[in-house]
Amino acid sequence: MSAAVWFWLAADALPVLGASLLDADRLRALSRRRLSRLLGTAARTTFYQGRLLEAGVTTSSLLLQRDPAAVLAGLAPVTKAELREAGPALFVGGRQRRGWLSSSSSGSTGEPFRVYYDARAWATLKVLVKLRARRRCGLEVGHRVALLDAVPPVDASPDGGPAGRVARISVLQPAEVVAAQLVAFAPHAVYGLPSALREAGAILQDGGARFRVPLVFTSGELLHPGARAAISRAFQGRVFDIYGSSETKEIGWECPAGGMHVNADVLMVEIVDDDGQSLPDGAEGHIVVTSLVNHATPLLRYRTGDRGSLLPGRCECGLAFPLLGVVTGREADMLELQGGRRVSPYALTCALERVGQVLRYQITQLDPARVRVRAIAHPDADRAAMAERIRTVLRTDVAPFLEAEIEYVDRLANGPRAKFRVVEPLGPGARR
Repeated sequence: MSAAVWFWLAADALPVLGASLLDADRLRALSRRRLSRLLGTAARTTFYQGRLLEAGVTTSSLLLQRDPAAVLAGLAPVTKAELREAGPALFVGGRQRRGWLSSSSSGSTGEPFRVYYDARAWATLKVLVKLRARRRCGLEVGHRVALLDAVPPVDASPDGGPAGRVARISVLQPAEVVAAQLVAFAPHAVYGLPSALREAGAILQDGGARFRVPLVFTSGELLHPGARAAISRAFQGRVFDIYGSSETKEIGWECPAGGMHVNADVLMVEIVDDDGQSLPDGAEGHIVVTSLVNHATPLLRYRTGDRGSLLPGRCECGLAFPLLGVVTGREADMLELQGGRRVSPYALTCALERVGQVLRYQITQLDPARVRVRAIAHPDADRAAMAERIRTVLRTDVAPFLEAEIEYVDRLANGPRAKFRVVEPLGPGARR
């Protein structure tokens, strides 16, 4: 890390770590101040100048300071495609600055996008916010942590690296190798995609390894109930899910009481309808995020491409951070069925989770009334009975006309960066 990042890590450590102790009123006040400052930065970029004018707000308007929430609500949500097309128009002065850091999305949606961060934002979002959340879950400085990452094996450090406390293990290796490296490293915590953790865990269980990891952190894919239970059994530890994106970093994290908390001091989360209008708590819609502390690439009402909800009330743990409901999948993963009916991938996975002795599965839409289910069955399963059960729950829980082809396999394929898509809908052209 650069000297500037180290400086901001030291300077902002106490404020960021202490933000979890703020009450709701002080949290909202902090968010409002940061939003006002962010709007001031955005108003100096060519891209957001145009969007503010479309909303009837001039760059010199006092509303930017007096009522930043109203200004934000008047802006249309922005998509990844629009940001990619904007290019340098997203930056103040139309150019990148020396010392900025960046990260790129995986491009799993076909739209890879690089976001730039100033040193202070990087220190906060990449390190301090994550440290704050992991500490609440029981992770301590000095614990050994294994990171399952989609890097070439030659770039990994399965032995723990020079410090011996963090091991980067490549998930592009066979699951047997990943499992063996985990056992050799013996971490207190492991972090990875649910699919990678589930595969490595299955190897550990089949081999009868006496192996326990107290803390397991999942991210990057939807964590379905069956996957959570399987991972918890395999590692004999507590599973905590994390929701975020390459563009915004960590959005929400699961606490020991089970609540998925939004990091409301560093970003704002809204749930909106198809027209970009905010929906009330409890209603499912499109997730849009405003990153409050990154002034290098301002993100105002950024559409993550995911669907979910915000929950009313507060978590039993006492934190004032808002609660994010179940994230039901990416907009691109929505299935359009016969008659124009749109179905969340979560509806299909919830149905399949009710079928016993299915170790893993993948659902591919073949046409508006038909899907293919690839399943890894338990060795003792009655495959014919299982197939009939799958067809029944899909017709009962999803759509009465939905037909299913069942295919039993030994392994399921992953996508870019080793991510696994549980539900694969028809492509846009095939829906017509």
